[in-house]
Amino acid sequence: MTGSLGTNPLFPLLDHAVRRDPYPILAGLRAASPLRAGDLVVVGDHATCMAVLRDPAMGNDTLGHPSIAEVLPRSDSLMVLESLFFMDPPEHGRQRSLISKSFTPRITGRYEPMIHGVVDRVYAELAERGSFDVVDYATRVSLGVICELMAIPDDDVAVLKDWSDELALATEVPTLSAAFRSRELFSEEEVSSFAKTSFEIHAYFADLIHKRRRRPGEDLISSLIEVRDGGEALTRAEITNVLLNLFAAAHESVTNVISSGVLALHRNRDQLALLRAQPEIAPLLVGEVLRYDAPVQLTARVALRPATVGELKVEPGTMVVLLLAAGNRDEAAFPGADRFEADRKPKNLQLSFGAGPHYCIGAALAKQEASIALSALATRPSEFEADEDALDYRRHVVVRGLRTLPLTLRP
Repeated sequence: MTGSLGTNPLFPLLDHAVRRDPYPILAGLRAASPLRAGDLVVVGDHATCMAVLRDPAMGNDTLGHPSIAEVLPRSDSLMVLESLFFMDPPEHGRQRSLISKSFTPRITGRYEPMIHGVVDRVYAELAERGSFDVVDYATRVSLGVICELMAIPDDDVAVLKDWSDELALATEVPTLSAAFRSRELFSEEEVSSFAKTSFEIHAYFADLIHKRRRRPGEDLISSLIEVRDGGEALTRAEITNVLLNLFAAAHESVTNVISSGVLALHRNRDQLALLRAQPEIAPLLVGEVLRYDAPVQLTARVALRPATVGELKVEPGTMVVLLLAAGNRDEAAFPGADRFEADRKPKNLQLSFGAGPHYCIGAALAKQEASIALSALATRPSEFEADEDALDYRRHVVVRGLRTLPLTLRP
């Protein structure tokens, strides 16, 4: 498949013009799901996506696949990819068990006052202008919260944002390499830049870990250092990888959910009115944003042994691409799936944060942030109007996110 991008059924998703509305293409792929394309299987319906995500026969280490080595040699390996996200048992279970102890409901619940403080401060500053970019609002909120959680100095936020933007694209490498088996998606200069940024941010977090070991605090870094499970603890390298990936993922996911949520409310004023009349539905709203306009559009798995994907029999080593955004718009799982309903109470789980052993550890915290940030904007006295003529999406394919969306406040 190397060098044959145009023959791949996922090829249309690479067109930047499609980023404004990829859902018609995703609907076609869902209708054909599961679809075999050479040694690749593409899945777009909700039931099969969920089954694959929960199937222990499906591994997450796509970078270890021989075909990926052809397009992404180990010499290109990035530190950012050496993480829990691309790890299989038993090591995945050991690390996840330890990390999850820092994300219990008791711990994340105590962050709520801090999140309110960050959101109120950011909104007040931007609202004084009368107009601002929604993505700027969402970015400041997500960065503000994660930096508070990690007790990162204010002076370091700007460079961390630059690193995070770079790493967000780098984390697309495994999934896109699995889906397309081609180096055409990333230039040599980009891969080199990814590696440089990965090294720099690893060094930064390693230094923070050293400082917290000497002077522990109440922050997330100190918590990860201190966590124990039957005598097991995370190594310095493991903590560094966790922090790097949490920083990039938390910033990206929350930024994109907030931005997409504002756009959805702008386009569905009746749902905005509903939120204003019933602010208690904010958690349901966030769940609907995750379903309706998934921040993570697709992911990949590799068969570890003979398995079944839908009605297809697959052999070990078969790469399976899961179109999470297509599954989230599956009428069989979500009646009226193309409608945005702020108070939707779905019987099925949306797929945006995954499922099974790789369900996002920080999902509850991300939802909490987005709920508070969207409520703050929607329930203020001012009306808001988005300039869709200026709307633009980022280059990303795996992660869906707005690049810019200007917003004007009106009394």
